[in-house]
Amino acid sequence: MSEQQALNATFFTLKARSRMVLLPASLVMLAILAVIVALFLWAGWGTFASFVSMFQGGEPSEEQVLRMVGGMFGMFGVMFLLLIPLYIALAAYEAGCLRWMIRGEAPGLFGMTFDADTWRVYGVYWCWLGVNLTVSTFASLLVMPIMFMTMGSVVANPDPDPIAMMQWQLSTQLPLVLIQYAALIFIGVRFSPAAATSVARQRFSFFAAWTVTRGRFWALFGSWVILWLIFSVVYLIVSGIVLFAFFAQIAPLAAGNFQDPSPENIQGIFAAMFSPRMLLSAGISYAAFGVVAVCYALMSFGVNARAALAAMDEGKIEAAPV
Repeated sequence: MSEQQALNATFFTLKARSRMVLLPASLVMLAILAVIVALFLWAGWGTFASFVSMFQGGEPSEEQVLRMVGGMFGMFGVMFLLLIPLYIALAAYEAGCLRWMIRGEAPGLFGMTFDADTWRVYGVYWCWLGVNLTVSTFASLLVMPIMFMTMGSVVANPDPDPIAMMQWQLSTQLPLVLIQYAALIFIGVRFSPAAATSVARQRFSFFAAWTVTRGRFWALFGSWVILWLIFSVVYLIVSGIVLFAFFAQIAPLAAGNFQDPSPENIQGIFAAMFSPRMLLSAGISYAAFGVVAVCYALMSFGVNARAALAAMDEGKIEAAPV
């Protein structure tokens, strides 16, 4: 086994390579996201249009409200159905990027293809769902009894003291929540290269990621913190631009409503919120958030790919025999 090498994983995605694969693959993924969003809007367009007209046309009737509630449940159903192709496409994208960064291979459409690597990555997603459910369930079983045992004196009073409630939340509830998230962060870092490990070994290897990250926790944690900080700043900037554009159009109407809270002014606010200009702004905003999300995903793939490559170089893991 070779001596442990420097990880340098944070910006591994940006490493110069022989040809361009990651950028076109990301553009394909963005196009797939756009198609899925378009399908969602197409399936729920009638409900969405009724929702807009209902608020623009004054007080809705009971029949309109019931129809709207039914339509909203239908849109939730469509959304969950569309999550299936979305996650399969995301698995193909992640597998393609990891395969290129780890093995230098790019079959299919810029590395995106429905091969064994894709289904291995898709299986890793289900493992992550199981891990999150397990941790959340265990935390609930642990936290709820403690909360009930410690909050008795606070809620015993028919008129609870807000200061006492806040002190209880800060002294008991907050630490318990932090413990849960600390466990999720630790497990998340230790198993973060699960998909990359599966691609590197060319077999499903979720639990082998624990071996990959052995002795690397703080290096990987530092890489993730840097990425979180960078993209948090980017997200805040994009959110600030979006909110500024929104309030720039709504603020004058809202100010008028404070002075004269009449039904006509409230109706005018809803009409402005669902105007074509505002809907166009919302579409551009969601597109910007989609680009930020794909960029973050691409950078995170690089962190995990570098961890898997380092583990292979050090003999911690090896590819399955062909």
